[in-house]
Amino acid sequence: MLTANASVLPLLQLRGVGRRYDTGGGTVHALQGIDIDVLPGEMLAIMGASGSGKSTLMNVLGCLDVPDSGSYRVAGQATSELGPDELAALRRERFGFIFQRYHLLAHQDAMANVEMPAIYAGLGGAQRRSRATALLQRLGLGERSTHKPNALSGGQQQRVSIARALMNGGEIILADEPTGALDSASGREMMAVLHELHDRGHTVILVTHDAQVAAHAPRVVELSDGRVLRDTGWPADAPRATFSAPAAPATGLWPGLRRRLAQFTDALQMAVDSLRGHRLRSALSMLGISIGIAAVVSIVTLSDAVRVVVDNKLRGMMSNRVILFRGHPNMPPGMVAHPFSPADVAALRGIDGVRDVSADLESDVAARHGNRAGQMSLFGVRPGEVERMGLKLTDGRLLTELDASHQAQFALLDVKARDRLFAPGVPALGQTILLGPLPFTVVGLVKTDGAVGVGDWRDRVFIPVDTFTLKMSGRRDVEKLNLYMREGVDPQPLRAQATQVLKVLHGQEDFNFFSLDDEFKKVEGVTLMLKLVLSAIAGISLLVGGVGVMNIMLVAVSERTPEIGIRMAVGARQGDVQMQFLIEAVVLCAAGGLVGVAISWLAATAVNAAQHDLHMVVSWAALSVAFAVSSAIGIVFGFMPARQASHLSPVRALARE
Repeated sequence: MLTANASVLPLLQLRGVGRRYDTGGGTVHALQGIDIDVLPGEMLAIMGASGSGKSTLMNVLGCLDVPDSGSYRVAGQATSELGPDELAALRRERFGFIFQRYHLLAHQDAMANVEMPAIYAGLGGAQRRSRATALLQRLGLGERSTHKPNALSGGQQQRVSIARALMNGGEIILADEPTGALDSASGREMMAVLHELHDRGHTVILVTHDAQVAAHAPRVVELSDGRVLRDTGWPADAPRATFSAPAAPATGLWPGLRRRLAQFTDALQMAVDSLRGHRLRSALSMLGISIGIAAVVSIVTLSDAVRVVVDNKLRGMMSNRVILFRGHPNMPPGMVAHPFSPADVAALRGIDGVRDVSADLESDVAARHGNRAGQMSLFGVRPGEVERMGLKLTDGRLLTELDASHQAQFALLDVKARDRLFAPGVPALGQTILLGPLPFTVVGLVKTDGAVGVGDWRDRVFIPVDTFTLKMSGRRDVEKLNLYMREGVDPQPLRAQATQVLKVLHGQEDFNFFSLDDEFKKVEGVTLMLKLVLSAIAGISLLVGGVGVMNIMLVAVSERTPEIGIRMAVGARQGDVQMQFLIEAVVLCAAGGLVGVAISWLAATAVNAAQHDLHMVVSWAALSVAFAVSSAIGIVFGFMPARQASHLSPVRALARE
């Protein structure tokens, strides 16, 4: 025991402390020239009528508020030299608050409310639970630890707040009107608990207007109009017990990470509880994010599907392909360009890197079957050339080398040609049609492979190349050649070699090149640009959704200001509060992003079920990007509300109801 006469430095020391408030009616001096010393282990009551300044003094003593003048020291440390986080550390390590209105978090049970100060102190989960359980059992609430505040009586809620005040040690207990909201029996129990705490060495400071409650304290400080009217002092014969502080949490890297993890888990649980508590509002806030993410993901998925179809459709037709035209713009006047001959084709095929060379044979022809007729485009093709044109066989067979060598009068019809020459339901295979004056047997039907391609608007008929040149056109010279390169071949050197070969054969440069590979790359660039533009347009809805999230988070900060004050009172730093609201914004946006991905997946599934040309796939990459983007929106648009919450004054936050 410490006696009253022992030479001990004051635990709390106020010198000339003043606190004023500017109101619409002028300046109110809540405290004026307060000089008080509080020694370790004392129990004193600060009493006075309403407006005397006792609540303001309690806020200054508990580092919830700062004085305008004078000095206040806690264990010799001047509070005026401390920043917000250092003041939070003082509250966390030395003070325990017992509020008249309990100030428990309604969505958390008794155990979670008691554990809260230890989260900000960095105590491990098992240690927190063990200490909270012991405190609740000691206060007679062992069987009520899983009950939320609305399931507890007023006296039980007050004991939960006492357990919370003791969680980090509570060397100094500040009790604001501790019996004000209790019945007489519960009030007596409360005073008994406070006396027990004093006997254990806690410094207990009661703030009350009730003289009977103040009489329980050996020392009474009476205030009037912000000044000390009376201070009875500590009785000479009153002993003061020595406070035994609990073991401090471990320090270092791992304890720090553990503290951050505990705070993150707590903030995450708070975010989920907030979303559950305001389902409609949260759903409406998520709607903008969901629509934006669904739009962006759907556009990207659709663009990728179209890109695949375009690649599959046009790559064989355009990539690694160079077209040679008869004629050259720089030919001298009077010079005549030579057509391409079979010798030219043979010479070009001998160039290293050339996969194939084919004549581009096309003419108009009158086609007839029975009483159905039409003007069609006739193509002379070599084996494999139909596939390179982006067509696939749907019925019958393709043309072969044997058909070409025998100049067979066989024909392939595309869909439009078949529909023009044959009535619905009439089979075309094996039927004889007239192409000009000559009869041809239909041996196969072809259609575009994938999306609509070049030439699909025409009625097309395909016959063997030699049949075309010898029986239909009557000449083997052609105006245009298709030169197909092998994969990976550089087109520029190959074109230079082809130019030299043809100049030797023609005696002049009377031909020109047109690279479909370059055109294919342009098409790819256009599709990519279109994808980016459409994604940017869809992204506008994400910005709208982000503004909605910012608005709802500002509302949340306003609604939960008392909660912010409670957390600051038990030792939360500004960064802790900011992280909590940032995590809530991120959870809200990430949930909206996942809903948006689900919507786009359902849309893609519906599109795939409705048709087979486009195959839309919502990839894991799209899921990851959507999650990252929605989370980033939560951080960006949640930062201002989170910062606003973290910079609230603890005393003003607690005063909000």
